[in-house]
Amino acid sequence: MKPDPVPEWHLASLVVRHHPEAIPALAAAVATAEGLELALQDDTRSVLVQESDGTAGLMANIDLLQALPGVVTVNLVYHHVERSPPPGDVPASASQESHR
Repeated sequence: MKPDPVPEWHLASLVVRHHPEAIPALAAAVATAEGLELALQDDTRSVLVQESDGTAGLMANIDLLQALPGVVTVNLVYHHVERSPPPGDVPASASQESHR
């Protein structure tokens, strides 16, 4: 019998290149997608942050974004995995100590 898998927490950033007319569809997708947040945006680029409990949520949101009319590319820029979800607001000093 296999032990239960350890829960994971995924943090990723995505850069979306798009045409200006894609902004409303992109905003609607971000508003409805679980764990997806808009960090920065200009006329042709958006930076999104994704939090999820596995890669399936991340990949589903990448597929969602790529399918939007006017989106040119979706690039995964950063992806970090923790073995368990962070316990609320962790002070920066505590998270730095855990990586030493």
